Amino acid sequence: MSARPIPAVSLLLALFCTACASLHPPAPAPAAEPPGNTALPDLATLSYNQIANRYLLPLYKQIAPLEVYCGCAFDPGTKAVDPAACGFEPDRPWGDDTSRGHRIEWEHVVPASRMVETLGCGSRAACRALEPFRLAENDPYNLLPALGALNARRSNHPYAEIPGEARAYGRCDFELQEWREPGHRRARVEPPEDIKGDIARISLYYSQRFGLRFSDAELQQFQAWSTADPVSAEERARAAWIRRNVTGWANPFVE
Repeated sequence: MSARPIPAVSLLLALFCTACASLHPPAPAPAAEPPGNTALPDLATLSYNQIANRYLLPLYKQIAPLEVYCGCAFDPGTKAVDPAACGFEPDRPWGDDTSRGHRIEWEHVVPASRMVETLGCGSRAACRALEPFRLAENDPYNLLPALGALNARRSNHPYAEIPGEARAYGRCDFELQEWREPGHRRARVEPPEDIKGDIARISLYYSQRFGLRFSDAELQQFQAWSTADPVSAEERARAAWIRRNVTGWANPFVE
């Protein structure tokens, strides 16, 4: 049987629609409905610590319980860390290094300050009155276990490539570069090589799902990191756990 010829009008319409699609990136896919037999938490009513402690800690009883910046093993039951075992050493005795160097905290890969900036609601405290902010602040895809002292060092500084490999925290592959500008203190952080792709895919997910604004340079950096550090089996297992047990939707940059 011979193929039916395609009318010229239909062909032109198809080409026109293809061109339109290239000009306008597709909107994020709607969240998948959660399984009917699973009671998922309400991300808008719990705090991010409650979400992480209740729903993420059990995951680290099934995969290696390692924190993100130094590879320190931690106890999923108590979140305790032995910093000497993973080679963490404070760069200088300030703040509460003594306590925060021995415990796990939940690091926001995409800082809450970026969410405040996107929503224009002034401050983190003020933004919590808005459900979109609470959903973004509490999203478990964005929460990684980090040594408390390094969580404090990172603060809300952007991630970047930093020339050289100066190690100020013992064996930890965590680099912090600080400088001063008139009226401002600036800093940036370079995470370990084997976590850069994870950070990139979380950031790209936030750009898509929550509309967070990143500069062209940041987006190019995330794409490069994601390519150089592709999705690992552990990262995929973590994302699948979160989709099944917490959110009901996937991070499309991982799964």
